[in-house]
Amino acid sequence: MGAFETAVVLAIEVICGAAAGLALGRWTGLRLGAKADALTGAIGGLALTWLAGQLPGVARIVGKVEGAVDATAQGVGVLTPAILVGVGIAGLLGGLVLTACVAFAVGGARRRGRSEGEMR
Repeated sequence: MGAFETAVVLAIEVICGAAAGLALGRWTGLRLGAKADALTGAIGGLALTWLAGQLPGVARIVGKVEGAVDATAQGVGVLTPAILVGVGIAGLLGGLVLTACVAFAVGGARRRGRSEGEMR
């Protein structure tokens, strides 16, 4: 992938991950604050997409060499719709998972700091 294609893929990962983190914080009780939800989701989107790229069966969906070779052979460039959708879905899932894990950890730490009488 060239520099432009890499920038597009990274932007999709970050935006989808941040959107998932914000949605999780807004629609559930797992809130860290809007900025923290977005940042955690963006990091999770990047992390899960990178991890998915390391798995042989999943790598072609998130932009490994096989996908680039297939796209070049078809004459549509490196960024095929399958790669864009795969990266977006991995970004969404990564953002959801990391935001939920961090919110559970922070929520548990907040609850441990209270006495039993103060918990609802």
